[in-house]
Amino acid sequence: MRISEISTAIATAVEEQSAVTAEMSSNMRVAAEGVQALSHSMKEIAGSTAEIDEATVKVRAASRSLG
Repeated sequence: MRISEISTAIATAVEEQSAVTAEMSSNMRVAAEGVQALSHSMKEIAGSTAEIDEATVKVRAASRSLG
């Protein structure tokens, strides 16, 4: 009977470890998706910044030509 209890305890521990591993995997997947979304947003911000810089150069040139 003692072997049965040990086997049950081991099986329970393995199940718990599997559940924790699955949860960690899910959390890592969510984190990776968040990083990907953040990276995309940063690229959009960089693109917008470049457009603003270009517009600023044009406005500066126009204001100089007006003198």
